Amino acid sequence: MSGPGQVPNVTDERLCWPAVREDLRKKAHTVGLFGWITALGAVGGRSGTAARTAAGMAGDMRRDEASGRMADYAFAVDDAAGTLGADERRHLRATGEVPAWFLADVERRVAEIRAAK
Repeated sequence: MSGPGQVPNVTDERLCWPAVREDLRKKAHTVGLFGWITALGAVGGRSGTAARTAAGMAGDMRRDEASGRMADYAFAVDDAAGTLGADERRHLRATGEVPAWFLADVERRVAEIRAAK
């Protein structure tokens, strides 16, 4: 049996995700100017059923994009977790917190992933 602060049978990479998921979800679901233009353009001068259908399609596009961004973040979190030192891993397991540098490293890795696409 494990004592307090110990998390058995879970990799450090898996523990990093809950520590940063909410911050990354907010970033992934942020609708930028292009997203709003797409949504408004889809509805355009339509009314009634056509407007609802266009708005629904625009919403689906935004959700698909956010899902893709979250996948990029998941890969980056996994990669960044591999660089944690022994003390940082102990701190993660004890507190559920990643080091201060971790999110910036994840963002850097996401930029590399997206540039390679």
